[in-house]
Amino acid sequence: MRVLLEAPILTRSGYGEHARLVHEALTQRSDLEVMINPLNWGQTGWDVPEGDVKVGVELFAGYIAHCQAKNENPAFDMQIHVGIPNEFEKKAPYSICITAGIESDRVDPSWLMKTHQGIDKIIVPSNHAKEGFVRTSYEVHNKTNDTKTIVDCACPVDVIGYPVKEIEVEEIDLELATDFNFLTIAMMGPRKNIETTISGFIKEFREDKDVGLIIKTGLGRASVMDRFATKKTIEGLVNKCGDRNCKVYLVHGELSESQIHSLYLHPKVKAYVSTTHGEGYGLPIFEAAYSGLPIIATGWSGHMDFLTGKLKGKEKKLFSKIDYEIKTVQKEAVWKNIITEDSKWAYPRELDYMKKMRSLYKNYGMYKKWATVLNETVRKTNKKQDIIDKYLISIFGETKKEQLDIGELKQHALKIQNVKERAKFAKQVLSNDISQSDKLSFLKDLFKGERSYILSCGPTLTEHSQDKIKDLVSSSLTVSVKQSFSLFEEDTDFHIYNCANFKKYDYSNNAPVVIEASTSPYRLGECDLKFFIRERDFSKSVSATKDFDSWTFENNPLLRPYGPGIMYEVVFYTMQHLGVSEIVTIGWDNKLVDGTAAQQHFYDKQGSTLQKKDFIDSNEVAENPAAVDTLETEGSVSTDAILPWYEWLKSKGTTMKIVSRLNPAPEQIERIEI
Repeated sequence: MRVLLEAPILTRSGYGEHARLVHEALTQRSDLEVMINPLNWGQTGWDVPEGDVKVGVELFAGYIAHCQAKNENPAFDMQIHVGIPNEFEKKAPYSICITAGIESDRVDPSWLMKTHQGIDKIIVPSNHAKEGFVRTSYEVHNKTNDTKTIVDCACPVDVIGYPVKEIEVEEIDLELATDFNFLTIAMMGPRKNIETTISGFIKEFREDKDVGLIIKTGLGRASVMDRFATKKTIEGLVNKCGDRNCKVYLVHGELSESQIHSLYLHPKVKAYVSTTHGEGYGLPIFEAAYSGLPIIATGWSGHMDFLTGKLKGKEKKLFSKIDYEIKTVQKEAVWKNIITEDSKWAYPRELDYMKKMRSLYKNYGMYKKWATVLNETVRKTNKKQDIIDKYLISIFGETKKEQLDIGELKQHALKIQNVKERAKFAKQVLSNDISQSDKLSFLKDLFKGERSYILSCGPTLTEHSQDKIKDLVSSSLTVSVKQSFSLFEEDTDFHIYNCANFKKYDYSNNAPVVIEASTSPYRLGECDLKFFIRERDFSKSVSATKDFDSWTFENNPLLRPYGPGIMYEVVFYTMQHLGVSEIVTIGWDNKLVDGTAAQQHFYDKQGSTLQKKDFIDSNEVAENPAAVDTLETEGSVSTDAILPWYEWLKSKGTTMKIVSRLNPAPEQIERIEI
């Protein structure tokens, strides 16, 4: 299934966090090809893509380029849009919008209209966000025919919260002069109501020189100019409150998750405060809760979902709730297509906020006990895998299948003495719905110490008796490269192909482990492992850089380098990963022979009785002028890399021998005859 995930997945934002969680859930299904269109979110900065995210981004870029080259429209089986609904445009038969919802009591009409224009399901993080959809309706007046229609939410809305994170703390030097400090984390702006947070704090603790308020905030990007403007704004709010002995600290700039969590766990940070007008969820409040901080917060909106627990057998709100009034949002908070001018939200009462801070300060032991119970509750009810399973159920109607014990299966496989039978068992394991990383973990050193044969497509492959080769490989691990499978189907344990000179292979008589490594961003055929090759530049090819270690399956389980050539891109890496002690190549000629570009393989060489049409279904290299023009360069780069590859394989415990009268390999590599 080809899934389009369009999301601000690379941004340092709440929606970026949301997107990365959704992506992690999708990666737990091995039957998906997840293509990621990385979107912007406001002015937040971007991180460099890594791992599965990098693969998804490159798959999307490659697929769009492919469609443009073919003058085709991109086609997806499912679309998942992470962001605000009014930005949604339908791009698949089934579309899901995952959104944080809204801080106010209702959603914009444009959000509801999108549920009539292609959104099939909405997923939000809180019941408050859900109510904003299901309880909102608008009367639409069609002036053309003078009719009135009620527009409401036309699709189901599921609620899935955030998971607890286990973060290794990286401490930052806060230079705190006060021992008792309140913490708040929020962007500057009317929605988070930082002005009340500051004014109420200073009014209550004006004379307390040992009490402080730490504000982690900013106006937009974490730039020097933003810091200057943010500091000026905070100083203006503080100075407006008059003289004081208490302290107000500003923390500005982009912090890592480890650094953010160090704020919650700092020994001088005693409580978390929020005078927010409303939250779609309240991620910083949630993080404070599972960090064990006592919490003071407005008693309304998204964070109400997770601030409850059992104390002495009774369900109780385990935070200090600030009283509030529900009133229309301020004019400066109105946001076109997001916050409507008739929206309402909470206005926390400053006097009650001050009272709650003083009570927590004086009776800290009681509030800390609440926080401890809340911490335990949140950690129990928001386990990461449970949240991921909820996403899988909401999106697909089921969770991922029960995890196989990869280590146990591997131990069983290693006890199978016959390598052919061991390979068959490997195929059974890899046919399960498990991730590519788990498959590669299972395969690592599965054939350690074994001899292996690699059957390639060079013209010399058919110079030898086919029966003699079959006898030779009958008791050894056998890898067929591309069309060589058609000659040695019954003896093949691993089959490796790419998109060049592509053939649709039939595995009905023998089903080997199948590996695809190609520049095609989607699966070309039936395969157990799919690798994507994004870069096609000779100067950056692995044979040019000689950076072989960076491209092992352990370091890059989803991407392959440009070789050039399938042997360097994936075949040698497969053998190294399997742990074989000896490679014998047959038909790996690695040299252009006399004739045209269409006469360089065993099935199309001059004098062959084989019919090329039986071996190529599409994408014939000889019919691509650009590819033909680079064949000599490719041959030269490939030849120069033979010895470095031989030496690298040898350093990993694998020797290589060659059966070919044409291969220009240096004399250090043993030639054998059959």
